[in-house]
Amino acid sequence: MKLWTVGVMAIGVGLIGGIWLVSHKNKPTASQAPTQPNSVPHNHELTHNANQFAFNLLKQLLQPDYHARQKPPTIVQNQSPNLVVSPLGVQFVLTLLLNGATGQTYDEIARALGFQNASLDEINQFHLSLQQALRRWQAESKLVLANSVWIRPLDSLHPDFERVGKAFYALEAYQVDFRNRVEAARRINAWGKQKTQGFIPQVIHPSEIDPETIVALVNALYLRALWQQPFKIADYEVDFFVEAGKSVRVRPMEGKLEGVPYGRTENCEIVGLPYRGGDWLCYVVLPRVGLRVEELVAGLDAVRWQAWLGQMQPQRVDLVMPRFEVQREYDLIPALQQLGILQAFGQAEFPRILASGNAGYIYLFKQVCRVRVDERGTEAGAVTTAMTISLVPFFADRPFLFVIADRSSGMILFMGIVRQPEG
Repeated sequence: MKLWTVGVMAIGVGLIGGIWLVSHKNKPTASQAPTQPNSVPHNHELTHNANQFAFNLLKQLLQPDYHARQKPPTIVQNQSPNLVVSPLGVQFVLTLLLNGATGQTYDEIARALGFQNASLDEINQFHLSLQQALRRWQAESKLVLANSVWIRPLDSLHPDFERVGKAFYALEAYQVDFRNRVEAARRINAWGKQKTQGFIPQVIHPSEIDPETIVALVNALYLRALWQQPFKIADYEVDFFVEAGKSVRVRPMEGKLEGVPYGRTENCEIVGLPYRGGDWLCYVVLPRVGLRVEELVAGLDAVRWQAWLGQMQPQRVDLVMPRFEVQREYDLIPALQQLGILQAFGQAEFPRILASGNAGYIYLFKQVCRVRVDERGTEAGAVTTAMTISLVPFFADRPFLFVIADRSSGMILFMGIVRQPEG
């Protein structure tokens, strides 16, 4: 069986080797205080919901107008037509924010992640077990998953946030003067660079840091893994069809693979490429001829993905595919707003991050992600950061006076009273 590459979609690096569906017990309260870590089985329902969040996020980033809705890139100036994102990096930052949130802010983040039916304790235990599972296969590969929080010199973390952060997320805490934007960016970038083994040297530009920043939460995710069955570089070129009627010539990598997971559906073929020494897989999903990869993704969700994986069987596969390297930068705020997280970027409630009180609202949420796949294996990294700034609450929920004036002269042009909203 030979798998030719015509418009490949790589569904990330298969850090989670499967998806399971189970029923959940009665809904616990979201305000339940987190306990200390304990040995718990992996929560397969939360895995399923996290994978659904991953597909939801990918679909948002594939929207034709997304480039116009996000801020211009500051790190990756030449944005590739290809796409790579780490939904897990976004998930960890959002979950840390969940531990500092209350009220509607908490509810919106939890719903977007699919965690609304779990208690905060269950969510934290899930992420602890997830980290333990991912780090289990490091004999012949390397995986780094790290989290950090950055606060102003005179601030301190809320005791509960600090305790939970250390116990469940190995959270590293640092103080930094955000008013010195160059130094703050240098330190955050250096942390991300060190955690990703230099693969992501920069995630933020000094110009993106507001001097009044209160908190920065940063996740770094890095993977370096060798193929279980190495490929070789072909001594010939093939056509890669970038779109209907157009192709480019590439010199691919090729290999005769024994007993790798393979499946075929009405819309695609899937092969799982295993890495050495663990359960990590890179699933390569090839749309049928005539079906655009964007159309394939549009019909994907966690349930269908689980069904596809369940159909895969060990096969001998003669695989030919291009080597590739992709680096992208995303302003994730428009995507997260479309997924229902609204209040966190405005009238936010984050009273449980700092000991002094509310940590403001999120004004920056971005990720720099890079992946390189060649005949030897895969190297992938992502650094995700969210920054908050303070705000003065001003909720016009009762009759008010308005005045339209020329500030330079002080002259009033219009004035009036709103007793009942109209229009």
